[in-house]
Amino acid sequence: MYYIKKWMWILFSCLCVSIGIQFLTASDLVIGGTAGLGIVMQHLTGVSFGVLFFTINLPFYFLAISQLGILFTIRSFISVSIMSAMSDTLALMFSFELPHPLIGAIVGGSIIGFGLIFLFREGSSLGGFNMLCIFLDKRFGINPGKTMFLTDILIVASALIVFGIVQVIYSAIAIFMMTTILGRYHKRAPIERHSTQEDDEIHQKQTVSNL
Repeated sequence: MYYIKKWMWILFSCLCVSIGIQFLTASDLVIGGTAGLGIVMQHLTGVSFGVLFFTINLPFYFLAISQLGILFTIRSFISVSIMSAMSDTLALMFSFELPHPLIGAIVGGSIIGFGLIFLFREGSSLGGFNMLCIFLDKRFGINPGKTMFLTDILIVASALIVFGIVQVIYSAIAIFMMTTILGRYHKRAPIERHSTQEDDEIHQKQTVSNL
């Protein structure tokens, strides 16, 4: 029952993020991370967002296995796969336009933020630059917050290639909404929480084996 509930929350989280992506793409906006990179590349190549998002994340799993553990990597891989499929399915089933990009920025950024919170609480992620940030932090001591900020800035700036400056500004609002919700409602870092749970499980197994 525990695992069924866990995966139901993961499915719901992926659905939230997928819906948020649809609001952003309907307004020609981007978000940070590999999702934002996928949106930009979708406009440049014509390939679906789901295929691009899934492909972009593949190299990061090698970093995750060594730094975050195999269970977390497997859950993240499945979450990315689910979200990629959901995004393409929603794009085929629904097509809508918003009266103003600000609506897409606020609604899309907020829904993605809440979706990520639920996903993090279940010990999973949507891969991407989060894994790179943790790898650089552990290997070279580079602050993960600075790495994430830099990658988000570069991705949003790359949106100038396909979108105008107005869309980039609204994209920054979407990122602000997402990060504000994450900071407000997710008090503890997802990786820290996940690592602590795994440490507790390992400690419990060791205690049992010693009895």
